[in-house]
Amino acid sequence: MVRDSVEKFLNSTPNSHTDFPPPHNDELIKCIKKLKKNKAPGYDGISNKIIINLPINCITTLRIIIENIMKFGYFPTRWKTATVIPILKPGKDPTDPVSYRPISLLPSISKIAEHVILSRLNDHLEEKDILIPEQFGFRKNLSTTHQLYRVTEFIQEGLNNKQKTGAVLLDIQKAFDRVWQDGLIHKLISYNIPRYLIKIFHSYLSNRNFAVKVNNEMSHNKTIKAGVAQGSKIGPVLFALFINDIPKQFNTSLSIFADDTAILARNKNHNFVQLALNRHLKTLEDWFIKWKIQINADKTEAVMFSHKVTPPPPIKIFNQIIPWSQQCKYLGVILDKRLTWKPHCLHIKKKFRDICRKFYPLIARNSNMNRNNKLLIYTAYLRPVLTYACPVWGYAANSSIKILETEQNLFIRKICKAKRYMLNRDLYRSLNYPTFKTFIKKLSSNFYNKLENHPNEAIKNIPNYAPDIKIKRPRNILL
Repeated sequence: MVRDSVEKFLNSTPNSHTDFPPPHNDELIKCIKKLKKNKAPGYDGISNKIIINLPINCITTLRIIIENIMKFGYFPTRWKTATVIPILKPGKDPTDPVSYRPISLLPSISKIAEHVILSRLNDHLEEKDILIPEQFGFRKNLSTTHQLYRVTEFIQEGLNNKQKTGAVLLDIQKAFDRVWQDGLIHKLISYNIPRYLIKIFHSYLSNRNFAVKVNNEMSHNKTIKAGVAQGSKIGPVLFALFINDIPKQFNTSLSIFADDTAILARNKNHNFVQLALNRHLKTLEDWFIKWKIQINADKTEAVMFSHKVTPPPPIKIFNQIIPWSQQCKYLGVILDKRLTWKPHCLHIKKKFRDICRKFYPLIARNSNMNRNNKLLIYTAYLRPVLTYACPVWGYAANSSIKILETEQNLFIRKICKAKRYMLNRDLYRSLNYPTFKTFIKKLSSNFYNKLENHPNEAIKNIPNYAPDIKIKRPRNILL
């Protein structure tokens, strides 16, 4: 059925299209200015530095090419070859191919064309409100912090009402690499995506190639028969559309960021939580099979958020039991079963120290770099590690926040070459630099202020309340 509908659409589509917003030189120039000069070139060897210095007549030629791509629905074959560079994962065996993370490099000119096409697609998706509100990945004004806040509020509200919240974090195998291309085109047709865009995406996904580069040696080209292009601008949005019809249930909450999917259910009785999760997982099993999506059951996690230690009943996916864990990692944040946030703070402390070691020659006490530059390194590279998603966990107990606050204090003392008798508050005052608690409170205040008129329905459904010191909730950081 899927293949038939795709062939019927392609055969009935005219060879050319005129009903599209044409690209303009100003649009291309704006995109080119945002290119990063230090990015590696793709298969064609044309670097971003070359593109940035192109004369206006070359930009006009590129505009004409992109306009013809949109007119005839044909994506150039030369732009569909990716250079794959394998990067060894930290602490892994270099003799095992699985130990390498493949980095896909696409021609920069193709990414400019993708940017123009993607802008038309995003405008249509927003106008028709096609993407489900639970999908926060690669969408305007939505981030991992927004999804984490939504999940945290759901769990914390349950804990405050003496309810148990069960969460299942699904691991999709090679999510972007194994997208069923005909199934994707079939769904684009069902969503009434403009015909010229569907024709482009069909051409864009068909007959793609890749070559592996190791020590400046290139392998022979291999054909890609499934998936959306890794390293592309269009790929993540196409994947979001592919899983856009994921089944929902009335008694569970769905949270998605790209391919990171979590299902949550809460009730005072953990048997009802288990029943709701199993019912939803069973529905998902049929959907995964239908659309050829594979789940890695061994890496799928489950946590029962509760103050009690009673072991909950087992849950299954594809007849495999998912073991209950004491904590899980979702979107870079550690969620422990009581939401104390102490495991997360300890994890971030270790991560922060590991990154600091890489900067040690620059930030050490005996370094010749001046204090302002050391502070700039901390502000740009190190502080974001400590403060990531702080509006979500900033309401944690002072003992947990102190773990991260101490790391910042030690760093400030190091770059100031402070003596033992010098007080931290005097150092911050002399540097005119915010303390850790002041900074995360400011970030959180800005974050919550922007939520008030947010257009996303899933955000609107989060309870809006006044912070209360007697009730443990994320917005208490504002107190």
